[in-house]
Amino acid sequence: MKRRSNYSPVIVFETTDPKRLYQLKDFIVHDPDLRGADNIFVYDPWDGLGRVAIGTQGFAVEPYRKTLGQTSPLQQRARLEDGVSFTSLRAVLKEIDQFIKRARTIFVIQNLAEHRESETGLQAALRAWAIDPAVVTKGSTVFLVTADVTRILDEYTRELVLTISVDPSSARERESTIGAVADELQLPLDANRLQQLVMATAGLNLHQLESILLESYFTQHNFQLEAIKRLKSELVKRSGVLEIKEPQSGFADIGGYQAVKDFIRKYVINVLQDAERARRFALPLPKGMLFFGPPGTGKSLFANALASEVGLPFINLVTENIYSKWLGESGQNMKNAIRLAEKMSPAIVFVDEIDRFGKRGQAVADSAGEETRRVFSQFLEWLGTPDREAIIVGTTNVPEHLDEAFTRTGRFDYKIPFLYPGDEARADIMAVHLGITGSGRKSPTPLDMPVPEVLEFLRSEMAPRTVHFSGAELEELVTRAKRLAFDRGAAAVGKSDLLQAASTFRINPAERRLVIENYLAQARRFTDDQTFLDAMASEVGIKI
Repeated sequence: MKRRSNYSPVIVFETTDPKRLYQLKDFIVHDPDLRGADNIFVYDPWDGLGRVAIGTQGFAVEPYRKTLGQTSPLQQRARLEDGVSFTSLRAVLKEIDQFIKRARTIFVIQNLAEHRESETGLQAALRAWAIDPAVVTKGSTVFLVTADVTRILDEYTRELVLTISVDPSSARERESTIGAVADELQLPLDANRLQQLVMATAGLNLHQLESILLESYFTQHNFQLEAIKRLKSELVKRSGVLEIKEPQSGFADIGGYQAVKDFIRKYVINVLQDAERARRFALPLPKGMLFFGPPGTGKSLFANALASEVGLPFINLVTENIYSKWLGESGQNMKNAIRLAEKMSPAIVFVDEIDRFGKRGQAVADSAGEETRRVFSQFLEWLGTPDREAIIVGTTNVPEHLDEAFTRTGRFDYKIPFLYPGDEARADIMAVHLGITGSGRKSPTPLDMPVPEVLEFLRSEMAPRTVHFSGAELEELVTRAKRLAFDRGAAAVGKSDLLQAASTFRINPAERRLVIENYLAQARRFTDDQTFLDAMASEVGIKI
């Protein structure tokens, strides 16, 4: 339709899926508008220029050769016995130029990852064809299939061509592919299992989907859901920018922080779990949360637990792999990450150290500064997208470094401070790590006293000795107590082990108080729900 509307006779498809290339060729062969072309050519850097012959069984690509009498003197010196073959892209473009302006011609360029403009002249050719009246009136069309158009064409050329980013796969396509593969393998598949597989494979392209299904069948003799999730996770991890992780804990595995749990359960989890009722109230579904606070206070743990509580996939954006030393690659990495995350959503997309993207960078007129601004703009645009499916949970230790455009209302639904736990919370955290409370995921630690006595000891003796400890430090304290008991050959952990473990920590109270004051100021700046702040203040025993 875009070609009929004369947007451009040059169309670029961005995809890495070989199945899409087959679909394009099949479309060319069967579409009435394209099938009637006088010439159909395909160029591949390895195979050179080929000509498509359409038969009853579809199409076949035959090597294109030019007879001796039609060649230039330069080409005659490189002739073969049956004519001149074309493998050089510059020579191919010159040859195609004669066809594309004189007769209705379809030209497909595939598997082109990069090129040297000085050697190939590709951009010059595409720019000329894009505005040439002869190409337009003859109805000729050039298709370029590539993984990343920015690696092939400069900004000016991209303005003259039509670029279409091809989705990895739709739910309908995955359902059709899964059904077809199951039928071919004579594998019974009920409607419920089919829909589970369709949801579990969201974000995969068609080639990846088929490969994963076959690998699952050959190893498990079935389309085992857990095996397919694992294989998908391995594939996604190879992208380098995203990782899929299975949530390992829920709120029951997090000691303390009751005010945060209640707030998230009320305004996020309940809304997501009753989405239909929320829509009737015209209540927007939560789109993002910003967790900020000192290191070790459970921000990452809460993000993981949130995914577990709402039953959504947990996708980790690998922030350290986004930026690249190669020009243009950082922006493309972010673009790929956003596109893939959206295709796997609804999901919790976890962005640790979100301050890497949440600032514009210095106004320096160099390529590195431009890359930083590009990534910032892409991420900012994603945060502000109204129909975004991904629920972004970002964490930062330095909220003051975030750009104001990043933290203003509309980017994140909620901005939640994580402070050092209060007395009750510290006792709860140690109890979870001792395995005597929580969901039971942690193995109970052998103790030389009854559980009620342990809980009372944690509240009355340990909590006062661990003021200003972070959650991570309390976990380490329990681990040290276990080591002490193990080293002295005891059968169980006792009070003395816990007390001695607490005494080994060197924490500067004055320094911690300064840290608390800083984050209290940030809480007052970012968090506008006074009821929540009051509840948190009461829990941690400080005034916000």
